Amino acid sequence: MEGKISLSFNTSGYGGRVIKKNTLITTNDPNKTKLTLTITGLVEKIVNIEPSSVYLKGNPGNTLETIVKITPVEKYKFSILSLEQNVNKNIKASLITHKGKEKFRKVKIKASSDKTEQLYDVVTLKTDSKYKPSIEIRVYAKFFKTTKTD
Repeated sequence: MEGKISLSFNTSGYGGRVIKKNTLITTNDPNKTKLTLTITGLVEKIVNIEPSSVYLKGNPGNTLETIVKITPVEKYKFSILSLEQNVNKNIKASLITHKGKEKFRKVKIKASSDKTEQLYDVVTLKTDSKYKPSIEIRVYAKFFKTTKTD
């Protein structure tokens, strides 16, 4: 007897790492009713994102900002087509104009608030890559009053 098994799994977030997945197979063979199939392999990295998530902290009334660097791996070059955000109006993201022959892109992220609060948003970059059509950057900003002690 012969059969065919097709498996797929989401490798998002595993770029540059070895992944190992086990799958339990149930058969109609009375001698081997259950088998474990193990798949192991290196997931190729498509892009380097530094930092992969943004954590900002500061006092209410301040504007906090950082730069995220997006570098496609040479084998998987792509362009960024657009930038989208969810709904947090106190977090602003923008693509920095591409200069010269840089192989990376930069995203500037700013957060501001006049009160003590925590903010969250997701910045999504749409690309022309068939392997990585979108890139998500999670943004966390915490505004809190600090007290000085002498």
